[in-house]
Amino acid sequence: MHIPGHTALLCFLLGSDMKFRRTLSAFAVAVAAAGVPLLGAPTAGAATTATWDNQLHTNDGDPGGRVRFRANGDVMELCDIEADGWKVNLEVSGYHYYDAFSVGGNGNCVTHSASNGHDLTEGAGYSIKIYLSKSGHPYEYEDSAVFWA
Repeated sequence: MHIPGHTALLCFLLGSDMKFRRTLSAFAVAVAAAGVPLLGAPTAGAATTATWDNQLHTNDGDPGGRVRFRANGDVMELCDIEADGWKVNLEVSGYHYYDAFSVGGNGNCVTHSASNGHDLTEGAGYSIKIYLSKSGHPYEYEDSAVFWA
């Protein structure tokens, strides 16, 4: 009986060589065991990363301040992101609404949200103004945008 070359090789590898089959089985088990934790658990970064709808930075060459906004929960996070001696300020204004807050110190953030009394009207636009200040320089590196709640 004549068996074409590829079929003969396959029969030899899978059928007649017991050592190869044991090696292949051990490899398959190792791959399956290693793959289960990788597929089953989310990464730490994915679990802690918040999704932001809008973001705005101060208008200096190496931005010292950042505001991020998430409409779900009306979360507004203001952060000082540079050790430069400047304080980051934010003004939020809309129809019958005004809020202003600031933060200083590299890495420090302050958050206003609906859950701590800063509820925004859904579907409304809010003027956002972020800027830096320090003694003798009250409004520097200002940037502005409209965020929609």
